[in-house]
Amino acid sequence: MVSPGNVAALTLALKTDVVEHFETSTGKRSLDQQMIKSKGASCKLTVEEFTIENMALALHGTSSAVTAGTATAKVVSTTAPTLGKRYLLEHQKVSSVVITDSTAETPGTLVAGTNYTLDADFGAITFTLVSGFTAPIKAAYSYAAVTDIGLFTATMPERFVRFEGINTAASNAPVLVELYRVVFDPLKDLSLISNEFQKFELEGKLLIDSTKSTTATLGQFGRITQIGQPMAAASFCLLKRKAASVKFTSGHPKSIDNPYQNHSRQAHITQQQQGRPPKQP
Repeated sequence: MVSPGNVAALTLALKTDVVEHFETSTGKRSLDQQMIKSKGASCKLTVEEFTIENMALALHGTSSAVTAGTATAKVVSTTAPTLGKRYLLEHQKVSSVVITDSTAETPGTLVAGTNYTLDADFGAITFTLVSGFTAPIKAAYSYAAVTDIGLFTATMPERFVRFEGINTAASNAPVLVELYRVVFDPLKDLSLISNEFQKFELEGKLLIDSTKSTTATLGQFGRITQIGQPMAAASFCLLKRKAASVKFTSGHPKSIDNPYQNHSRQAHITQQQQGRPPKQP
């Protein structure tokens, strides 16, 4: 299973849409009946680590690995470069950079620190002295492997969510929460410039699992299992994860190691196969 790291909060919200009836026999028009018209639920995770899997899920995107390689004779500027202007290479994380002009027979080589400065991480060049050089200006370099993540390049992501927690108000009694099908919304807000430790929220809506019986006691949305002391036995409930993480996987939830063998309490998010969660016992 692939873990997105520390999850600071996990909340579950249930909602019903009701039709109300008000009596008229007494003249007070008091509410005397309600009928549930629809049911729904949602969940929210506060994620603190910006892993590739986390960002792909939040951005409704797909990740693409760019393998390391070399580039030759890449045109940086077709005309005489403007001093102080930032010119971008096609790749990032570059090394062994050689900048040349287009002088016939023997191209001239620009000197780093004299004719230009290089931002190797972002693959950018700023020219400082270019007199005597002939355009176009070209670059040759090596580049390291990177990973790109597109925005809105994937279908709406659906996951099986499993939370394994402990009730710290009841002698750390284990509590299991399983949400069979959760469709996550795209990221609503991401602070890219800040002086604080960053985090972001993933929100999703619960869908019914049609593979489960409508007459089953546990229903089609999910379940909460009191493995140890019931919540009612405590004066208040404080659910907490121990050695906590949220995990994504394409496998069956039963394929993970038994979390109670190593006394770990974790939350897991399982990727759906063919749009359906793995069957639960």
